[in-house]
Amino acid sequence: MSQIALSIINLRTNREVAIATDQIYINKNPDFQREYEAWDDKLKTRFIETILIGRAMNPIWTILNPDENSEEILDGMHRITTALDFLNNKFKLNSKYFTDEVRGEKYDKKSFEEVSQDDQHRIRNYNFTFNQLDSTYRTDVNKRRDMYEILNKSSKTLNDYEFNKVLYGSFFELFSSYKNELNSLFFHKNDKRGEVETEIIDTLVLSKELPSSWSSVNMLREQFYESTLGDTENSVNTYLSANKEDIKTNLIFMKKIIECLKDNKFFSDDKKIFNKYYLPYKFMISRLINKFKDISIFNRCIMEIMQMFKFEIIDVDIQSILDCKSRNAVFQRKLVELIDSIIDNVLSKNNDKRLFSKNDIKKKLEQQGGVCNICKESKEHYEGDHIIPWSSGGKTVYENLQVLCKFCHFQKR
Repeated sequence: MSQIALSIINLRTNREVAIATDQIYINKNPDFQREYEAWDDKLKTRFIETILIGRAMNPIWTILNPDENSEEILDGMHRITTALDFLNNKFKLNSKYFTDEVRGEKYDKKSFEEVSQDDQHRIRNYNFTFNQLDSTYRTDVNKRRDMYEILNKSSKTLNDYEFNKVLYGSFFELFSSYKNELNSLFFHKNDKRGEVETEIIDTLVLSKELPSSWSSVNMLREQFYESTLGDTENSVNTYLSANKEDIKTNLIFMKKIIECLKDNKFFSDDKKIFNKYYLPYKFMISRLINKFKDISIFNRCIMEIMQMFKFEIIDVDIQSILDCKSRNAVFQRKLVELIDSIIDNVLSKNNDKRLFSKNDIKKKLEQQGGVCNICKESKEHYEGDHIIPWSSGGKTVYENLQVLCKFCHFQKR
């Protein structure tokens, strides 16, 4: 246990300054930490008032990282970040949240540089108590998670994402490059406490082969964590090394599906209507990912699928159709079954052959005078091409065939 003044913490949370002054760097946001969610004016003002009156607070818990000569904050990141933000003039106090009205009137809308010299001194020299855990808490994920749970029982309850980030942080990190765009296109969730990541993960989990009976999407997500990612850091890394590219491919495909539905005005622009159908929308996206592995087949079928979705799900009282009084697990399972049946029905009708026969290609090439139908040059290798693209519903029939050289075929595609 040690006492460290805020001014010293300010120096030690800057890696270069810590190194230059031969001190241990304090990493206030290591990879296992939940994302920083700024407190509101009330919490920030009350916290600074606590420092001004010298009231004691719970210790800051850190984990020693000998490889980087640092201490990594396990618990207390929000307190340290808020104190440092005020010290560095990043926010102003709000008088109505002070418990002491006189101090509140004195410091309303005041930043650190605007408070009295005496109070600046009090803030700079306020001592935080640091408890350091040994480095085994960094290497043993389960040990770290148990301590994290103990420390947070008396504070703001962690949601599932924040709790699981201790073990599954490297998996969650996969979504960082995609979440902002996906959120803007469809999810429209607050980017805090893992809300966006959780929605994306749920969509991916729902895109997998589902058990015959399940009680909730939360249950499916937890089963995925346990059965697929495992409960050790090694099992998570093993899964990621084998499946990282597949996950990225599914995220890209999810984006393309959402863009297609959005471009075709499938989602309502009315916020209330969008929220009403958010669950069916999300389930549709998930099951489209499940059913389609080829973007050309998707493009060929999607217009008819959207029409059927509107006719059988969006433009009706879907709870009555599925004979459900609420949107519980039974409703959700029936909804998935209905979505699957719509997609399967359209797919079965569009199961035409895609490749032209060698005889038809030879005959058409002779009809074209032995040259590519685009560049009009004689080449060594040729390929059959749909004049009306197959992905747009073009039939694999002789009347829709033209023969192209490989280069022109590639350019057209």
